[in-house]
Amino acid sequence: MTNKSLGIMTREKIVRYAGVAQDFNPIHYDDEFARKAGLPSAIAHGPLTVLVALDALIAEGVVGSAGVVTTRLKAPVTPGQELSLRMKEGGAFDVLAGETEALTGTVSSGKSGE
Repeated sequence: MTNKSLGIMTREKIVRYAGVAQDFNPIHYDDEFARKAGLPSAIAHGPLTVLVALDALIAEGVVGSAGVVTTRLKAPVTPGQELSLRMKEGGAFDVLAGETEALTGTVSSGKSGE
């Protein structure tokens, strides 16, 4: 099992992603609104968390041009949290937000039986 730091999930990253995705739901930028919705604070978009993981997997050479990645979001990521990628055996991985497992996934070649 290996861990790789993915850096801090900043509010700036979240706002930039919101602009690209045209997703301006206030849970992603307004702490008070997010708390009223039952969240700890504003949260990163789920697809942004997935993209951060994919970027790291590609940079590490884990995902090739024919790779298949499946993911499952497990917990929200909030601004200021340190993200890390944890590789496991058999193509499994997860992304930790601090000590919390925020995303789990697997990488396979996409070939039958893998």
